Amino acid sequence: MCAALLGALMACPAVAVGKGAHPPSDDPGQMTRRGADHASGPRADDTRRGAAGSARRDRAVFFYGGQWSATRFVEILQLQTDLRNTHLGAIGVSRIMHRFNRHLHLEGEVNVARHRGMQAHFEVNAAASLRWNTFPWDRIVDTSLAYGLGPSFALDRPPIEERPDRPASRGLVFMVGELALAPPGPRNASWEGFVRIHHRSGMFDVVSESAGSNFVTAGLRHRF
Repeated sequence: MCAALLGALMACPAVAVGKGAHPPSDDPGQMTRRGADHASGPRADDTRRGAAGSARRDRAVFFYGGQWSATRFVEILQLQTDLRNTHLGAIGVSRIMHRFNRHLHLEGEVNVARHRGMQAHFEVNAAASLRWNTFPWDRIVDTSLAYGLGPSFALDRPPIEERPDRPASRGLVFMVGELALAPPGPRNASWEGFVRIHHRSGMFDVVSESAGSNFVTAGLRHRF
């Protein structure tokens, strides 16, 4: 600890005196080392700032809203929708749990949704998602794709998930498919917009025989 404090105290005059200027020296080796320090200093600072920014962006808050589509998850991916007069709004938090490499990471999220229209209840969801972060056009628009699964619990039985031969269930599987877009560059990476499919289902009758539901939504996320 003493060594660290001493190192900090020794570094302070170098920053404060003459705005980084060094006293003259006749030692060529010392001058060479100082020149190298000046050349590499900004890059090191940028690296540290980039690392700090990346750490801050591990956490996020987000919100989104959308409308029920009476079509299947796969059909929505094919841009086939049948929008009905019932909506949801959701707010949540997320965190990157593990970075496999610069391309892929694992993140967890929890969100609370409020339904209005043909049904009116609250819903709590959680998911673990894999997110792919790199695409060839990222210098134009920073793009990522995510797919996640987790539990979903509705505080009331959702009427739109009721079928004559399939009773609605409060507890189902939450599935999310998401496309996120952000301005390019690390300075702008804290904000991103996204579109996602908010899906509840019984996972092919493994969890429940409920018909489930799909909402086509759009939202905004702030990473910090």
